Amino acid sequence: MRAEFGVRPEEARFAAGHVLFVEGSSDGIDVTALRILLEDTVRVEGLGPASGIESAAMALRAYHPTYYFLIDRDHRSREDVDQTWLGFPDPDASNRLIWRRRELENYFIIPEYLARSQYINCTSRRLHAAIRSVAEQRVYLDAANIVIIRAREELKRSWISPLKPADGCADYRTALNRLLQKPEFSKQVNNAASLLSPVPIQDSLRVTIRELLGDKDEPQWGEGNWLEQISGKEVLNVVVDRCFRVEDAGGKPLQGKKKLMEVVKDLLRLPLKDQPDDFQELHRLIMRQVGLPGNTVA
Repeated sequence: MRAEFGVRPEEARFAAGHVLFVEGSSDGIDVTALRILLEDTVRVEGLGPASGIESAAMALRAYHPTYYFLIDRDHRSREDVDQTWLGFPDPDASNRLIWRRRELENYFIIPEYLARSQYINCTSRRLHAAIRSVAEQRVYLDAANIVIIRAREELKRSWISPLKPADGCADYRTALNRLLQKPEFSKQVNNAASLLSPVPIQDSLRVTIRELLGDKDEPQWGEGNWLEQISGKEVLNVVVDRCFRVEDAGGKPLQGKKKLMEVVKDLLRLPLKDQPDDFQELHRLIMRQVGLPGNTVA
C-alpha cells in the first residue's frame, strides 16, 4: 500500500477513474446535463466535435478501459446506434455510445417531458404548436443536410490501402505505375459518381424525408421521426424563448443560454423515472460500470 497526497477533491468523488467524454465544451449543455443526470459519480468532460471524440476513443481504448465516449447520432442509422447500447461497454467499439436521437437537445423537445418544467409559461397546446412550427420551418433543410453528411461520410470511408515495400518503388516511373495499377482509384471514381449524381441524390432525399415525415408533407405528431432527427438545438432555443420564463434572484428575466440552461437543469432534477428512456438507460449503464446502484436522480 502507498499513501497518495495532493488528490483533488473532485477526484475523490468520482468512481475509480471512470470518465465519460461527450461532445462540446466544459460549460456546454452536454457536460452540464450529464453531470446532473449521473449525479457526479463519474467525470464528465467535453471533448469537442464527434470526430475528435471518435479519434480519442480509438487511441485510448487499449489503455483506459474506464473511459467512455458518448456522441450525437447525426446521420447514423438506427441499427448502428442500437448496437452501441446493446454491446456497451465494448472495447472493440471503443466503449462508445451514440444517442438514439440526433443530439442531446432532441430529448428536451419531447413535449411531455418539457412541460414538466416549473418554468413553463404556456399551455400544452401552445407548447406543441411552438415545437411543430419551428420544425416545419427546418425539416427540409435538415433532411438535405442529412443527405450531405451521409454522402460525405460514405466518401471518407477507408477505401484504399497504402503501398508496401514489397511493391517496389525504386524510381518515379515505377511508383507511378504502382499507383495506376491500384484498382481502388477507378472503383472510388465510380462510387463517387453513383453516390453524387442527380438521381441518387434525389432518391436519398426522398428516403430521408419519408423517414422524417412519414406520408405527410410537413411535421405531424405521430408521423415519421422528425422529432428525433430534426436539429433539436435550433428547435429548443426557439421554444424555450417563446414558452418559458426564468427569473434571477432579483426577479429579472433571464435570456439566451442562461435561460436555456436553467430549464435543462430543472428538468434533469426530476426523479429518474420521469426522465426520457435513454437517460434512464445511460444512468443504469454507467452506474453498473462504476459499481453503484442506480439511484433516483434528486
